[in-house]
Amino acid sequence: MSKNAKQYREWVRNRTSVIHKDDTNDKYKDRKWRINQNHIRETIIEEYNDSGYRPEFLITRNYYYDQQDRKEVVKHNDRMNRVIDDFFNPRNKNEYVLTHDHFIERHKDKFVKKDPKAVLNTLTQEYELDWCQVEIKRGGFHVHTLVSDIDDEVIINPNGKIRNAIERIYGMDQIPYSLLQSEEGMTQVKKDLLNYAIRDRCDFIGNSIDSIDIKPASEYGTYDGYCGWKGLIAYVTKEMYNVDNMVEIYDHDNNTILLQ
Repeated sequence: MSKNAKQYREWVRNRTSVIHKDDTNDKYKDRKWRINQNHIRETIIEEYNDSGYRPEFLITRNYYYDQQDRKEVVKHNDRMNRVIDDFFNPRNKNEYVLTHDHFIERHKDKFVKKDPKAVLNTLTQEYELDWCQVEIKRGGFHVHTLVSDIDDEVIINPNGKIRNAIERIYGMDQIPYSLLQSEEGMTQVKKDLLNYAIRDRCDFIGNSIDSIDIKPASEYGTYDGYCGWKGLIAYVTKEMYNVDNMVEIYDHDNNTILLQ
């Protein structure tokens, strides 16, 4: 981005506080937490713009068990990066490089019954189990991952790993011709391959349909006033409105964009 373009963007931001968002109907736009959140989002969007990469896929990963250890989640993010890179770009060619950025989020807290405790019934003078006591259990972790687009050439001239995956997914040694005739079809193939690679080589991914969800930016509408791929960023940063939240959510060990 040229110096003049950056100066213009800064001028717009100083006047409106946001560049990439339509905040006309945002009733919270003057709240401090919203201003902080918008600044975080706009910074990440600008980093993507400057890098030349944009997030094309939002991969949501749910654990099939209650995952409370963030360090384990970080290890799993590293594994996922290695799997994706080895599958789509095993020779580490610059033209096929993928970016991956992980946002670690908690499920909502919930009320759970505590173990029953014997209490004395003063009327009968007998001990009974008390099931009424509940406690708040902190939500376990799940992860949203933004991945940049996969070059079509990787799909059209696949390596050995991708050829084997195509046969497993489609039951034939080549991609169905109908899927190669449109942008939507190619996007579906990339989704299928991402899903296969991650499930096949990441043992922390469950077998259920709810364990992993892959959503392309081209099929995403708006979120919080941000559209398309910017909406993906708005979604994964919905809990990021102060430094503490950002430290827990953004996986600095395994992410690409803010570390370039």
